[in-house]
Amino acid sequence: MEKKGITIAVTLALLAVSGLSALEERVQVGGEAGWDGRLLVEHNLVRRPGFRGRHDLYLRDAREPVRETTDLLLTFDSLPLRDEAGRYRVHASAPEISNNLRRIGAASALFRAGRGSIELEPLSVPGQAAMFTPGTFQQSFDISFWLSPSLLQDGEELIAWDGSLRRAGRIESQRLRVTVENRRLEWEFANLFIDPAGSQPVIRITSFAGLVPRRWQHHRLRYDGITGRLEYLVDDVPEGFTYATSTGDSRGDLFAAYIGELGRGRLRVGTGFSGAMDEFRISHLPRLPRIDPLIAPVRQEPGRFETTPIPLGPRPARVLAIDAVAQTPGDSDLAYFYRVGNAITAAEGLDDPWVPFAPGADLGASATGRYLQVRVDFLPAGTAADVPRLSGLTVRYQPAAPVPRPNGLVATAGDGSVELEWNQIRGFDVSGYLVFYGESPGNYFGESATAGRSPIDVGEVTSVRIDGLTNGRIYYFAVAAYGEAGILDAGALSPEVSARPSRARPSRAGASP
Repeated sequence: MEKKGITIAVTLALLAVSGLSALEERVQVGGEAGWDGRLLVEHNLVRRPGFRGRHDLYLRDAREPVRETTDLLLTFDSLPLRDEAGRYRVHASAPEISNNLRRIGAASALFRAGRGSIELEPLSVPGQAAMFTPGTFQQSFDISFWLSPSLLQDGEELIAWDGSLRRAGRIESQRLRVTVENRRLEWEFANLFIDPAGSQPVIRITSFAGLVPRRWQHHRLRYDGITGRLEYLVDDVPEGFTYATSTGDSRGDLFAAYIGELGRGRLRVGTGFSGAMDEFRISHLPRLPRIDPLIAPVRQEPGRFETTPIPLGPRPARVLAIDAVAQTPGDSDLAYFYRVGNAITAAEGLDDPWVPFAPGADLGASATGRYLQVRVDFLPAGTAADVPRLSGLTVRYQPAAPVPRPNGLVATAGDGSVELEWNQIRGFDVSGYLVFYGESPGNYFGESATAGRSPIDVGEVTSVRIDGLTNGRIYYFAVAAYGEAGILDAGALSPEVSARPSRARPSRAGASP
């Protein structure tokens, strides 16, 4: 018979095993347990604060990527702020962002009039001059942002720029302002569009409809360098237009858009404004043949995650149901899948097929295994305003019944040894037994036996002699059985027995009933 020594660490784990099987156990993913370390795959999703400070998973917002035509992009997703297009250096004074009040991405910028500002300095990038680089002519351009105003007081200044140019031997000032006037945004271009006749035109454009406090709206000002048309749109609806021409309409002589060569002023954002801004973008094109949006609508892509394999115990357990706390507004949706297996066989976890399920529904007897993986697909709606959201999952499962504990343990003392025997466990597939021994009740840390340290793996036998013990010293014994999963699948300990080896006639001791 082969006897093997097992480490004390295993002993301590086995002593914690209960002899009773729980009817139902639960594992949480997300929610109070969080998502960190629980997801093996996470694609096109973003985490945002949810209920009681926990984080929910959302489908990532559709966002227009940085293109060759992108002059500036401030996402406000994190600090320090930076231009995603790489053409401006951002100088931010006391910047503040919010993860809760946001329209696209992870956060938005918060402005409080007179407290902090953002200044944008054009960089010298060869072949990629920024729009506000001194001495540059502009053809077609587009300025857009999301805005949620707080106060809407007259004179609030959202965007500002000052420059200058030399013409006919004199220096002329230039100015760009976007301000709140009569609960509307007013765009003012002073001498940015150059009149060949020498005048210094001031062009203003505003919307027909007023703004709504604390409501997100998309604002866009676009200029067509071919026709001279300036158009202001709110939520993609045209609200006002004019022409940078000598007559103010399409029939006049075109004024050239020019950033003066003497100007060194920075573009200022939010200096005198109270509210939130998101996704501030400037784009420019060499030509704009049609008055269409410079940026086509962006299609929102699906997202998904897969959990890491969730252990359900040393032997196959039955997964009863998987609950979900989720929201699917509009036409958005969430598709749920699971798979179970008895071994982790691939880098992506299990290689068993994915099975669709409905949250809360009974999964049936086939959902049985040692490991579980869950996948959730986030499916977008036709509008970016409806985004699916998942707060957490709860897996409900029934663990396999524990290995029964042995009974009938009897110890017979001998010369430097103790004979142990116990009843065979029937009605359960037992793979072997572990013998625990020590020198005080309940403390099985013996080391002196010839077979090795406690516990000793004795295989499938139901009787064994423990040699190498000291005569006259009392020893305490208990036995545990284990199943096909090995010693970590061991059940509860048998009742304890004791024996004192001696050269005298053998004495027999049994466990107390």
